[in-house]
Amino acid sequence: MTEIDIFNDRYEHVGTDTKKQAHHQGLWHRTFSALALNPSRRRVMLQKKAPGRYSFDRPDYADITVGGHYHAGEDVEDGVREVHEELGLPVSYDQLHPIGLRQTAVTLAPDYIEREFQHWHLLPVDVGLEDIPLADVEVSGLVDLDVDDAVALAAGDADTVPARFASRVEDGGLRHSDGTLSRAELVPNYLALDQLYLRLFVAARRYCTGERGHLFW
Repeated sequence: MTEIDIFNDRYEHVGTDTKKQAHHQGLWHRTFSALALNPSRRRVMLQKKAPGRYSFDRPDYADITVGGHYHAGEDVEDGVREVHEELGLPVSYDQLHPIGLRQTAVTLAPDYIEREFQHWHLLPVDVGLEDIPLADVEVSGLVDLDVDDAVALAAGDADTVPARFASRVEDGGLRHSDGTLSRAELVPNYLALDQLYLRLFVAARRYCTGERGHLFW
């Protein structure tokens, strides 16, 4: 099993352990996260995870586009491999837009304690939903929506918004369809406390208008 770096709550390296043990014991560790957006079309994309990915029951939420754990010894820039693995896109780290570090602690289940230093990025991609290979079988689909609709949904100003879906089918291919995304389909934890969805969507909207500096959320 892959080893990951372990830290104390001041982000000082204290050793390594497995990802399973880090979550079981509530050990501080690093993750890479990115929200994909198409600036010219003013769209953002969310990820649907395949069932059974977690040790606890988790509904089919529309999660952040890309996320994963750093391996032991990796630099922050090495996290871009998650984009390659999950979306199948040939992206280099200098194409990402770092927007800050989120330190979070939450107990999601008795055996799953999340204590993470999350390195957050915007991931500008000048492609449509149909052009994303979605390489990782652990990702069941993507949701594409207008950035203003995303802000309204996260802010609670709308209960549902129009969306376009890429969904994995039995033969491993992708089916594309139009539909709606509801606020109930967003991860509840990301709507509460520090309002992660809203902050990310607002940062994405600012990026779409041409802002590049001080997008910290």
